[in-house]
Amino acid sequence: MEALDPQRLRIGEDGAPPDPGPLSELARRMRGERDRMLGFPFNLDFDYRPLAEFLAVHGNNVGNPRSGSDYRIDTRPFEVAVLDFFTRLAGGDPARVSGYVTTGGTESNMYAVWVARERYPDAVLYASAEAHYSLPKIGRLLRVPYVEVPTAADGTMDTTALLRELARHPGRAAVGAATIGTTGRGAVDDLPGIRRALASAGVERSRVHCDAAFGGLLAEFGDEAIPWNLAAGADSVALSGHKVIGAPIPCGVVLAREDDVEAVRAEGVAVGADDDTITGSRDAVSPVLLWYELRRLGRRGVAERVRHCHRVAAHAQRGLAAVGRRPSRARGGTVVLFDAPPEEFCRRWHLPRDEEHAALVVMPHVAERHVDRLCEELRRAG
Repeated sequence: MEALDPQRLRIGEDGAPPDPGPLSELARRMRGERDRMLGFPFNLDFDYRPLAEFLAVHGNNVGNPRSGSDYRIDTRPFEVAVLDFFTRLAGGDPARVSGYVTTGGTESNMYAVWVARERYPDAVLYASAEAHYSLPKIGRLLRVPYVEVPTAADGTMDTTALLRELARHPGRAAVGAATIGTTGRGAVDDLPGIRRALASAGVERSRVHCDAAFGGLLAEFGDEAIPWNLAAGADSVALSGHKVIGAPIPCGVVLAREDDVEAVRAEGVAVGADDDTITGSRDAVSPVLLWYELRRLGRRGVAERVRHCHRVAAHAQRGLAAVGRRPSRARGGTVVLFDAPPEEFCRRWHLPRDEEHAALVVMPHVAERHVDRLCEELRRAG
């Protein structure tokens, strides 16, 4: 998109009626890019305009969503409904799992590592070389030693390498981060394998966090069973609200064991509410957005949305193969890597690329017609 003239956006000394022109122009440009947004894990298939009245009031879900607060303009009941849905989806019991709606995957990951560190202050954090960029940053912020574990050829954590790294820190607690859908290629780490490595290394104090922001729902409703959740051995899980579900602002969910969360909970400190969150004051709109869409879809609707993504990803593999682009796709994922076209082509279709590959990421707004248009342009380009 072309840049807007900064002079039209300048905020002066005196107040003035906002010029709707730049806003309308920007909204038009953003909507115009929608049909070519094929390379990032964000779902653009949603419409929350019926909820516009929530933009005219300050809602604040401060502190623990299940705790009462002296500030009572909130959307806590909707947040709890969203948390209960995701907890059950992840194979957990809402009575034994705590969590809240976050600003996105980074906060969810940070919360999980923070809770684990408070349980085990001497912990070392282990994550794969293809894990989300937030994890090494979180290690630095929380002053938790961070170990980058090499990956296998398919992009998943090499659990043999993990075993070697664990042996270098004898006697230390461990926090293993399993990535369920890497950003680069959608690879899913072996959650049971990480658990086995911890046991084989003799680690007696550990927690396993699943960063399932991208791939959790794709794994849950895919064609094959892929371990990814609390029921499969995770102690905490991060999920995204703006990826498969879709939202106009980044948001997410974090779930963790209630007995671990108790270690960080401060009673009554947040205007009367218990606080076991990172941010304290929290957005009250995102829970309503997620509730609205999940209520509309239901579990079956979410499952069908995921099946759509897998069908279109398979269609993309066939189409890209037909135009000679040698596509590949990780098990259970919807990222299709293929021989990279020129940079200008990738910019037009919002495709991330490196020297060898471009990535097509199938999300719910991506249909077969979008893939067909992309492949036809590739065919004409030669």
